[in-house]
Amino acid sequence: MKRLFASLFLALFVTACETPTFSALDEQSPEWRLVFQDEFSGRGRPDPDKWISKEYNRRPNRNGPDGWWDADNVYLNGLGQLVIRTSVIDNRNPDEDSDPYDYASAMVSTEGKFEQAFGRFEVRAKLPRSAGWWSAFWLFSRSVHNVDGSGRDGTEVDIMETFGWTDKVNHALHWDSYEEDHQWSVFASMRPGIRQGWHTFTLEWFPDKYIFYVDGDETWRTSAGGVSQVPLWVKLSGEVDTTDGAANKWWANVPDPATFPDKFIVDWVRVYEHVPPEE
Repeated sequence: MKRLFASLFLALFVTACETPTFSALDEQSPEWRLVFQDEFSGRGRPDPDKWISKEYNRRPNRNGPDGWWDADNVYLNGLGQLVIRTSVIDNRNPDEDSDPYDYASAMVSTEGKFEQAFGRFEVRAKLPRSAGWWSAFWLFSRSVHNVDGSGRDGTEVDIMETFGWTDKVNHALHWDSYEEDHQWSVFASMRPGIRQGWHTFTLEWFPDKYIFYVDGDETWRTSAGGVSQVPLWVKLSGEVDTTDGAANKWWANVPDPATFPDKFIVDWVRVYEHVPPEE
């Protein structure tokens, strides 16, 4: 019996060590007040009071993410987790696309449900392993399409993008649309072992700067583009890229149908507002 309890304690200890959260909620910091969270309890579709799912449609894009969005590829697994799956599908329109395989992923967002300017945004997640797609936790507003030479009127903030074939974690900012006026700033770091276990990705967004963290370690501090001053909503997505361009060789690499389906699993999402310390 003692050996059983010792083994159980060791298993719990190892699990705790392998799955840190580094959350302001766990730290109980008076500097941050929780305003939005989802612990993803239950089964089926995500809470419709918090999330909308991208419905089934094709993403025609010759220079970036393509494939299909499929709302059936995002669901609660009954273990307190949200699953975003990427899967191989039959070619739905052979006359339009001669590729022997096509792919579907999924995206959920809080558009129309919750948005906020400034604060702390974080996710605890287990990352996918297959090449050809990547997971993302990001903030967005349609004002990102505005062009005024600054990101102050709206910036896409990629808190994390992770790629199934590397240990690289990307943080990125995009503003002034995605056309010829498009501007961006990107920071990438290698995080050995990031494909194993659970990890926490965090953004602290202040009126004058963005601060990014991975597992509690500060990775990037920037005010590139002029910090967005408008509310943004939260997005979780799987992005598929089947293009043959040279950029895809280092970006997402080429998907292998034998490695799918693959999953991006989210344990929780939490958003806080900043509470300045009293003078």
